Amino acid sequence: MLRPSDVVVDQSRFTNEQSYSALGNLSINTIIPVISGFQKKKVLGLYIRLADPLLIHDFTFEAGYSPFKEQIAAPNFHLRFKYDYKQRITFAIDHNPMDFYDLFNERKRATIGDKFRFGYANYWLFDNPIKIKQSSEFALYINTEFINDNQIRVTEPDFAVAQTNLNIKNLRRSIGSGDFEFGNEFNFTFMAFGSDPNNPNFAAEVHGEWDHFLTYIAPHNVFHSKVSAGYHYINENLFQAQYFFGGFGNREVENEDVKQFRKVYRFPGVPIYSIVAEQFLKIMFENNFPPIRFANASFAHQFLNHIDFSLFTQGLLIKSPLPNQWVDIGGQVNFIFKHWFNLESTFSAGIAKAWSNNIDDWEWFLSFKILKN
Repeated sequence: MLRPSDVVVDQSRFTNEQSYSALGNLSINTIIPVISGFQKKKVLGLYIRLADPLLIHDFTFEAGYSPFKEQIAAPNFHLRFKYDYKQRITFAIDHNPMDFYDLFNERKRATIGDKFRFGYANYWLFDNPIKIKQSSEFALYINTEFINDNQIRVTEPDFAVAQTNLNIKNLRRSIGSGDFEFGNEFNFTFMAFGSDPNNPNFAAEVHGEWDHFLTYIAPHNVFHSKVSAGYHYINENLFQAQYFFGGFGNREVENEDVKQFRKVYRFPGVPIYSIVAEQFLKIMFENNFPPIRFANASFAHQFLNHIDFSLFTQGLLIKSPLPNQWVDIGGQVNFIFKHWFNLESTFSAGIAKAWSNNIDDWEWFLSFKILKN
């Protein structure tokens, strides 16, 4: 039997302990040519990422130029820069920022103007499944013409936004589920708007959200309820500070969560951002049915993993020049595909109908989401 004292340790195989230098370990992780979109223009550019192995310092840089005369009034030079320190502190600069998904979609996200932002994120508690996170940001907008996917024209082109969000999450799911099945999520957000130091204008808003999940009737059949409310200190000179409701939100090719109808400002059945409000109370009820799974639905390592289906209804009470009471009902189906075993995409379709005093409207969409939710 070998005793510990008989083990021979080769000291030459050990190195001296040294302090880790994040800056000294910076290296180029990615440098690739890219094609992106800016509204109706194609943008040719270069994407670079530098970081150290522990991501203490993380730099991303993307610059592009629009060489084609597809949209005469739009700018040609585009820039995006972001620096993250310990994945907590963020500093970013956007100059006429491009958006890859503008290449495919009718509703464009890329906007004219400059944006400087400084953000800080902190986990007050990280003990899965319980998480308490606060995210704060100060952003300065310059020469901005539109917000909200270029749907809302601003009244002041130069303005600042300070906001903080407290997210409290305790959500669980079981094996075989398609979504969260039990627990609660709370969000509390405060935002302040200001413009023109020589002739100051101020506006502010606060809103809260409570999501509750539970299973009933059958395994993986989830009942989801959501209550949200918001109050706005109005300033007519800062129209962009108000609440804008409407729409499923999903674009033709998407990179956000497929179930956008759950977001606080979504109201399927009417055009997106079409309901303008100063104050609101919103209630949503959703039934997310058990996922339908397939064992052999595949072709050349492309698998139809499962189908997810939800029915929902919402009620919206607002203070606005528009009708004050709104109701909608709708449904959404998602086909989740697996590609080569570790990649994922989702094809979604949805339809909803909305009612108000003398308004009767409806909406539908088809969308394809690349990669996982």
